[in-house]
Amino acid sequence: MRHALKPLAPACALLLALPLLGGPRPVRAGGTPPDTLVVLSTTDLKGKTSPCGCHIPKGGFARIAAFLDSARAVRRATLYVDAGGYFPDQDGRPDLAEFMTRSLVQLGVGAIGVGPRDLRHGIAFLKDLVQRTGAPVTCANLADKRTRLPIFTSGRLLDVAGVKVGVFALYSDRFELGPAADSLVVLDPENAAQSQVTALRNKGAQVVILLAQMGRAGGEDLVSTVPGIDAPVYEMGRRIGETMASYAGEQGQHLGVIMVALSPGGKVADALCSVAALGPDVREQPAMFKAVKSFEDAYNERMRVEERSANANDDDDPVDHFVGEQVCARCHAAEAQQWRTTAHSLAWETLQRVKKDATPECIPCHVVGFRQAGGFETDLRTPHLVNVQCENCHGMGTEHASDWLTQHKVNEGTCRTCHNQERDPEFDFAAKFPLIVHGNSSGESIRIVKARRGSGAMGG
Repeated sequence: MRHALKPLAPACALLLALPLLGGPRPVRAGGTPPDTLVVLSTTDLKGKTSPCGCHIPKGGFARIAAFLDSARAVRRATLYVDAGGYFPDQDGRPDLAEFMTRSLVQLGVGAIGVGPRDLRHGIAFLKDLVQRTGAPVTCANLADKRTRLPIFTSGRLLDVAGVKVGVFALYSDRFELGPAADSLVVLDPENAAQSQVTALRNKGAQVVILLAQMGRAGGEDLVSTVPGIDAPVYEMGRRIGETMASYAGEQGQHLGVIMVALSPGGKVADALCSVAALGPDVREQPAMFKAVKSFEDAYNERMRVEERSANANDDDDPVDHFVGEQVCARCHAAEAQQWRTTAHSLAWETLQRVKKDATPECIPCHVVGFRQAGGFETDLRTPHLVNVQCENCHGMGTEHASDWLTQHKVNEGTCRTCHNQERDPEFDFAAKFPLIVHGNSSGESIRIVKARRGSGAMGG
């Protein structure tokens, strides 16, 4: 008999929906286990520790922590897992990789998969990090090239408030191994999956979860081929046969949510999948917020010192360079005045407000010509190049010519350089362009920015 689950409301209404399913149920006499398991998941955090995004900043460890606290308070049988890919995209950040790992452990993650991003510092670094932090990393088919034995635990059997949950992870045999290629080999995913499903079921697993770093097609094909997987976590959210696939998004901006109904006999009766967005309406857990802020502030201050030191004796002045809006305003006074009424004119302030004005991955879309010849270096050395100015859209000022504007026409592609799917997925060019086009003099954009400032959200 299958137990019907009431539909969850979209986005962050998960906690409102949980009571509709009966609310928290304490263990009854005799220790009867829960009849519902909640599985929350993330994947591809990409080193994002705090809310990210221009339009509606989402995610961050503090919001994940608060969401988990609330979910666990409502349903004691709640499991949090991460499918891997949580290391940062950029090289040279082992400190951030370690902070990400320790934060996942602090969140009480039950299992962590491995993605290509997590191997960027080599397998020795990752193994040492796992050992030092106690991170529950698992992967069934990432093996030592010489012995062919798995590098990490092949699978984990977890007791989640009386529900036995088996979790294993897979790494695609089509993915690169990076610096670890000389010492690792990827075993056949299908064979590894069949072996783990059997082993976990034999140990008493009532629910089997796969953390799949295999891409959409790879994960879908494997789930269709290997029976016995109840809930894979990867880049989708739909039912595949008897399996419920959970979409977990990336950068921690969303949580994948699977509600698993268990029959009186303890077997999976039904499952329902949804996605919870971690937007501004989700509070930030104070303890995790403090930890993240301390880490980010220390890193940003170190970056400021390094940038100033690197530029202290650099007196090179390239022939072609960015000039700043004050030079443009000499001939284009009306356009410059109108620009000052837009959100672009406050772009640098939005970074300063959240103390990310020294974070390399955040700076480019808030200044002119970051790390380009004659472009922004630091706010002290090149203060005339802070904010999104004329040259971000129209090109370098020293290249000005009679056909300049013809060669640098502003269109949707210009805006999408920064307002892309990753940074600003809800960007609407048709709605936003009239707020910045030079024919607009209503000041509507600046009023929007001021309203956001009052709410603590970033301007975009």
